[in-house]
Amino acid sequence: MGRRWCFAWLGAALLWASEASALESEGFTLETGSPDALCPELQATREIVARRLGSLVVEGRRGWLARYTIGHAPAGNPRDFVRLELFNPEGEVELRRDLPIEGDSCRTIAEVIALVLDRYFRGLTDGASDEGPQASPEAEQPSSPASVSGNPRATGEREPARAPRLAGRGPRLSAEYAAALAQPYLGLRVSAGLGPRLEAALALRWGLTSLEESEPGGAHVEARTATSRLSLAWRLALPPVLLHFGPVVSLALQRATTRGLQYQSNRTRALWTVGVEAGLVAPIGRKFFIEGSTSLDFQPSGAGGQFLIGNQEVLPPQTLTLGWALGLGYVWGQ
Repeated sequence: MGRRWCFAWLGAALLWASEASALESEGFTLETGSPDALCPELQATREIVARRLGSLVVEGRRGWLARYTIGHAPAGNPRDFVRLELFNPEGEVELRRDLPIEGDSCRTIAEVIALVLDRYFRGLTDGASDEGPQASPEAEQPSSPASVSGNPRATGEREPARAPRLAGRGPRLSAEYAAALAQPYLGLRVSAGLGPRLEAALALRWGLTSLEESEPGGAHVEARTATSRLSLAWRLALPPVLLHFGPVVSLALQRATTRGLQYQSNRTRALWTVGVEAGLVAPIGRKFFIEGSTSLDFQPSGAGGQFLIGNQEVLPPQTLTLGWALGLGYVWGQ
């Protein structure tokens, strides 16, 4: 009976040892640079890493080597940490992480080590890791300590997605609602970067209402407006928003219809204006954004046509026009 128990215990020990050393026989070795520091304990850490990582098969006689070492910093935070380093078969450092020890159990630290290694090798397999072989420059400088909490999965996860940024992206396409001289417009706007500091934009707007004027003699004139605006703006990125400011040139085409005259007539005129425009673009997702702008347009003398009824000008253009626009858009090429 005693021999049976001895053989059973021996078999269990061999099974446990084979599981803990499975990675080493398949091209991976885990060691510690501080063997007298028993937290985390080497054999227990090997077992946890083997259970998570499985087998690693490599070509050649040399395999991958991972080493963790207990470290202490006289100043700063954290003062106690575990430095994890991963060496490829050529002996080059592929990964270096400082994992702070902040009251967590030794098993938690071991699980964090296993999770970081698992994330790295999974990234090599599917080509999606941020720490692949191209990331060797990262190993040249110690990385900032990662946060170790009671949930070991929090460490080793990829960095949270950064807030969408609009600087350097484009083109942007938006539908906008605008108003000038109390006349509402619907339009489309396309913006594209011309470099890190400049962008150009083209906007096409259609008036939703008509301009109207009545004469004492009973004549009535209505004019519909379509406008194109071309701007060149200097932009300033204040992530996540983008500011832009610059000159704008506008061409408005107005089609007038008269009523109450003996001879009805339809006429078209063009109005040129120059001005300035300032706006703000803010992302509301990876692809979408909202944009607001305000503008001040000036029409030089003689820069547009006239509507006349009996040699009397009607619907004279305004010298200064204050307008605004609000749009919802989509960013291409993200």
